[in-house]
Amino acid sequence: MANIDNEQPTVMAEIDNELLEQFFRPARQMQVEDNGFTERVMRHLPDRAICLSRWWTATCIALGIVLFVVFRGWQPLLVSILSLTHDLASSVHPIPFFMTLGVLSCLAVLGTVRQMEQFNFFSY
Repeated sequence: MANIDNEQPTVMAEIDNELLEQFFRPARQMQVEDNGFTERVMRHLPDRAICLSRWWTATCIALGIVLFVVFRGWQPLLVSILSLTHDLASSVHPIPFFMTLGVLSCLAVLGTVRQMEQFNFFSY
């Protein structure tokens, strides 16, 4: 009995899908003449979106740099780095610390190179 109940919605769904396909089949084959308007619009959309995205990114970066300078963001950053290095230097053995720092630096460089390759930065 449970088997019949489980099959019934799928049969109904298949029938509904077939009815919908029959209903929309003529609309799928219909072409609306617009003298190439749609194609021209679609060609121009991605270029404008990419351009706006680049301008927005550049504006945000410039604003971030200006705010960093205006509010002297280097001071708390420098204090935090000095405090961190002082705490780490006094409580951590230097060899594992510098090994970890070296591995993290290599990973950062490799990640940066991969990103640059992905965006064809090294194309000749």
